[in-house]
Amino acid sequence: HSAADINALRPVFKSDKRGLTILVPSYKEEPGVIEQTLWSAALQVCPQRRVVLLIDNPVNTTDLKDLHLLDMTRRLPHRVEKILAEQAGRFRLAYDSYRQQQMVDFRKETQHVAMLYKEASRWFADQAKQFRINSHTDRLFIDKVFLEPAVMYRQHARSLSIRGNKRKGVILNREQIEHEYNRLLALFEVKLDYFERKKYVNLSHEANKAMNLNSYLGLMGGSYIERVKGKEVFLEEAGSKLAELVVPDTEFVVTLDADSIIAHDYSARLIHQLDQPGNQRVAVIQTPYSAIPDAPGILERIAGATTDIQYIIHQGFTSYRATFWVGANALLRKKALEDIVTVSRERGFEVRRYIQDRTVIEDTESSVDLVDRGWSLLNYPERLAYSATPPDFGSLLIQRRRWANGGLIIFPKLLRYLFRRPRTASKISEGLVRSHYLTSIAAVNIGLLMLFVYPFTKSMNTLWLPLTAVPYFYLYGRDLVSLNYRWSD
Repeated sequence: HSAADINALRPVFKSDKRGLTILVPSYKEEPGVIEQTLWSAALQVCPQRRVVLLIDNPVNTTDLKDLHLLDMTRRLPHRVEKILAEQAGRFRLAYDSYRQQQMVDFRKETQHVAMLYKEASRWFADQAKQFRINSHTDRLFIDKVFLEPAVMYRQHARSLSIRGNKRKGVILNREQIEHEYNRLLALFEVKLDYFERKKYVNLSHEANKAMNLNSYLGLMGGSYIERVKGKEVFLEEAGSKLAELVVPDTEFVVTLDADSIIAHDYSARLIHQLDQPGNQRVAVIQTPYSAIPDAPGILERIAGATTDIQYIIHQGFTSYRATFWVGANALLRKKALEDIVTVSRERGFEVRRYIQDRTVIEDTESSVDLVDRGWSLLNYPERLAYSATPPDFGSLLIQRRRWANGGLIIFPKLLRYLFRRPRTASKISEGLVRSHYLTSIAAVNIGLLMLFVYPFTKSMNTLWLPLTAVPYFYLYGRDLVSLNYRWSD
């Protein structure tokens, strides 16, 4: 793999008709955590993008602490949008001024574009100073969301500048100048909003992330009004009435957990990859999330190491066409979700399920649904996404237990897919890899119990037995070192 050059991403900056919606589901998250995620989502370099915070906090609560948290959470999207809108206005004014020119001096306009990139670079650097560094997460957030783009745009401005002799340097033509303006506008022109499904009686109230996402996905492409009946509020299609809520449909959707951070070029690179020949049937593309580096505690560091190993393992899954969707962050084709949607009823109301919610690893089950319909999934081998690792043993135990239980529930669905025709050699290897992914955690725990209860004979007391584990631990250690961990880890 070699990363696409920034010039190769030009078609993405031009494709303002397709659109991107970034959904951030949250439940009682700390506002500071959500704000970092919203900034990383809002500063994606893609035109026509929307960021929607899906707030799942209790609406009708009398707890003052919960009410205060809900109020602070609601304010976040508009606060971020306001800061970005001010900057977007300046670049929009410069672009409009350029388009009104009848005769364009391309050398002068190239200099002007370079100056605008310098302004953008300074803005990113100034924003980085607005945030305090209290943890390793804060440090990563500032580096990935503000400082790295600041450096990149400063270097790009320098490459456009005319230095020394005026005959030297890069002079852009009309098409290139249009591209640069589109790229600058894509930096700051973004819509941010929030949505609360629990406000409406006729939307799903199932207490899980999948149905929080499904409720909004089901509204995309429609216009709605609120109808109040007593103390209950219903969300209904507007029809001929003036809509109170308009939810645009977009070709791509990013799902992003509220404690995750994505690099500024995450969406652009993944969309560019989907546009490559042969990827028309890729439904989900992702960069398996990495642990936030430099964790202060040994438990968080080692738990993060097991997460980072997944970054390598998932590349192998892709090689065997056995990729699973990892739910913390992913870019989805909306039409692929439409292909696996199911309709059911909850409390007498119709609900649409794009992402299955039978288990807490809803992304894994939906992966099986997608491949069963002829879609594929792809892991993009770059570190563009980061998520928090549980900092204490109790939180870690809860997380890993969730991962273990869901695989066994999904396994029968996988078997039905694997035994369905056509049965090919590639499907056998895919089945082995997928089966291992779903059942290995439970199998290891069963094996541990067997060690305690099975009466092993003296013939098992041999030096060869522990030596069989040496190759495994060597390979594991080698991979950890390649991920900037220590052999001792």
